Amino acid sequence: MNHPIRRAAAALLAALTLASCSARLVNLTYENGQMINKFKHLAYNAAPLNYEPAAVGEEFAYYGKADLVLYEIVGLDPKEWLTEAYAGTATTVFYDADLALPTLAEMEPSKVFVCINEEITYGVSTVEDAEIIAKLLDLYENGEYAEWPLVGSTLTRELKFWSDKYPHIYFNLTYGEFPEGKFLYDRTTKRSVMIGDLLDGYVS
Repeated sequence: MNHPIRRAAAALLAALTLASCSARLVNLTYENGQMINKFKHLAYNAAPLNYEPAAVGEEFAYYGKADLVLYEIVGLDPKEWLTEAYAGTATTVFYDADLALPTLAEMEPSKVFVCINEEITYGVSTVEDAEIIAKLLDLYENGEYAEWPLVGSTLTRELKFWSDKYPHIYFNLTYGEFPEGKFLYDRTTKRSVMIGDLLDGYVS
């Protein structure tokens, strides 16, 4: 049986831990859709799930209501960029409300890391062929919409676009193979296009 004194001690320890965490980190509150600290003039928007940190750094901020610790993104100013603890493509990046997120085209990607995203995300291959990357971008932006099949996938991969202009964040899209064809899919906008055999040799 769980003794009342032990329960009280555990609750006190948890409270002290939270207080310690809060004391050494920047405290954030949530207001009008933003994570803010008015005293330090900080305001962050949550980025779409397309954006992912290339590397997670030290703890920086704490949102007590959700017991959420936010971290620096290695190489970026934490007053402008933060991230949740890394959880693959489910990781939420936060950015200064005065910044404009770069689009995939504006990032000018020069590499695409082809990854399997399970409990651990790991790379399968790297696309560095400028012509293939340019075709992917053109299809993503201008290709005819083709509905992403809901069932029957035979293979899926996460594509992490990387650029010299923005080396500390990735832009994610999903690749899928189905009986209907081979698709590129944006989880945020739900846009989907067929890309044929463009990535054959990279995804398996």
